[in-house]
Amino acid sequence: MATYFVDVINGKNENDGLSEKTPVSEYEKLDVRAGDTVLFKRGTFIRGRLNNKEGEPGKPITYAAYGDGEKPTFCGSVNLSDENMWVEEDTNIWICSSEKVGEAANFIFNKTDLCGTLRWTKEELKEQGDFFDNSFGFSNGHKDIPQEHKIYLYSEKNPGNYYSDIECVVCSERSLASNGHDMIFKDLRFINNGIHAIAGKGETRNMKVCGCSFEYIGGGVWDYKNKIRFGNGVEMWNISENAEITDCIFNNIYDSAVTHQGNDACEPCVNLVCERNVFIKCGMAAYEQRDILPLAAKFNNNICIDAGEGFSKNGEIMPRNSEIWPQPMGHHVFLWRIEKETEGGGLEIKNNIFYNAPYGAAIYSIISKNAEEQTVIEGNTYYTENKMLINRWGGINYASFDEYKNSEINCKYEKPDINVILKKLK
Repeated sequence: MATYFVDVINGKNENDGLSEKTPVSEYEKLDVRAGDTVLFKRGTFIRGRLNNKEGEPGKPITYAAYGDGEKPTFCGSVNLSDENMWVEEDTNIWICSSEKVGEAANFIFNKTDLCGTLRWTKEELKEQGDFFDNSFGFSNGHKDIPQEHKIYLYSEKNPGNYYSDIECVVCSERSLASNGHDMIFKDLRFINNGIHAIAGKGETRNMKVCGCSFEYIGGGVWDYKNKIRFGNGVEMWNISENAEITDCIFNNIYDSAVTHQGNDACEPCVNLVCERNVFIKCGMAAYEQRDILPLAAKFNNNICIDAGEGFSKNGEIMPRNSEIWPQPMGHHVFLWRIEKETEGGGLEIKNNIFYNAPYGAAIYSIISKNAEEQTVIEGNTYYTENKMLINRWGGINYASFDEYKNSEINCKYEKPDINVILKKLK
């Protein structure tokens, strides 16, 4: 079992990659096998996905970091800061002239949380940062982007002059890494992808995601006709066994940070552990359980902040458009499409801090009563600045905490010091 070192700036492909002094520059050329470890030098920035491989039972392949500095970053956006990339078609309406840009999902300006606003028609472009793509939905429909592809951006002057930096988040890649079996992601950073961060249609078995960061994921158009967008952080599809997501930070995820879902072949996930993570501004939920209740899953000891906030609400009249509209969207935990219990099933939601869900609830359940009875909710701390909705459980919307507290659900309500919470993020 080998440990390889990758330095995309100073490495050389003629090196063996077996030490920090002899790193390679292109990890794809390595003969990575089960049990091996691939370490990327901290500070690495790669525009493109992590082309990871699967290991074998007891011999996972590990992708991690070495050295000092920021986590190695895999980025799915295209930089459009050059003023020469923009041509003014009409007053304040600019077209991106680059042929290398895929279908747009989001814009991030000035390297901050200043994001663009997706508009569904060109005629709706009225304010600074509004954008429209004449190929919305093509990527999700697995269609080739047409030659006449155009991205429109409303700007009072050439966007390259108006903004100091422009990142166009695109849907060119379905995900920035593939889930699968026998793999470990540790201390990596995944940013700016138009659909998912870690996802795939294969079986998820023996996968660990620890100490990773996920930022500005999703926003791609899922259904243009019904004006619905999508995109998740870590998505497990149909089969998930022994998956751990721990000590990670999820910030600005369009839909759900962590989700298990599927189609008619979906099976109950087994030993899904989601613990000690921080979730900030997740548009749909920090944790989403869809289609079937797990045999064993834990969502414990997490910090969840500002559900429904962030770029997912730009241009929306709340509640945000979704498959359950006009029901609210933007929860910390979202349980839905589960019509019956799972034999021997169990889901824990324990000891979490739920801080602000101004458009939704801390826990929003629209699953069957029998499935709810297999879910244990204990020791969670709730704080919200809005008084519209605390939780939905058993078909009841609890609008006040006193009402919820007097139910049979074990809970407590406090007003945690936000400064204490923020210190835990560092």
